[in-house]
Amino acid sequence: MRLLPFLLPCLLALPVLAQKAKAPGKTPAKAAEPVKEAKVDWDGEWTLAASQSDKLDEQIEAHVKDLNFAMKLYWKKKLQSACKEFNKLDILAGESFSVTMGRERPIDTPADGTESDWKRSDDTVFKATLTKDGPTMIQTVIGDGHTLKYVYSMRKDGNSLALQVTYTHPKLDNPFSYKLVFKRND
Repeated sequence: MRLLPFLLPCLLALPVLAQKAKAPGKTPAKAAEPVKEAKVDWDGEWTLAASQSDKLDEQIEAHVKDLNFAMKLYWKKKLQSACKEFNKLDILAGESFSVTMGRERPIDTPADGTESDWKRSDDTVFKATLTKDGPTMIQTVIGDGHTLKYVYSMRKDGNSLALQVTYTHPKLDNPFSYKLVFKRND
């Protein structure tokens, strides 16, 4: 209690000492202006960076490992036929987007999320949509009882992108997901 009379004036003086003295004739610094986000350039040919990508067969094996023998074979075959690893990606951007994965037919969709039909090379018809928001583009392909969601994320360097693929099916307990990384061709 003896220290209280001595500490009380010091504690009351702290807010005054904490205030910064304004130098005469100087104006306060301007707040930093927000940096405009650079336009994302999706156009181009891209090549798979296999060392940075998931190994698809290993991912499928890990996903079905806890299923019984029959279901493991069934889902492994379904996942292998729907989920593909491709070495090349070709994107043409504009009012609409054309995305070609490997040697597959291009998926042509407007960038506003409007649904369009896409016929795969085996003549199976799917419904496809695409939306983009800055460095992210989401393409959804629905058909044959399953949904494939492709989330493209442009990296800051603009010369590489990550593609997160998610497969969902009403009879599959957990969605299956894997990542592919692509580098822009020069």
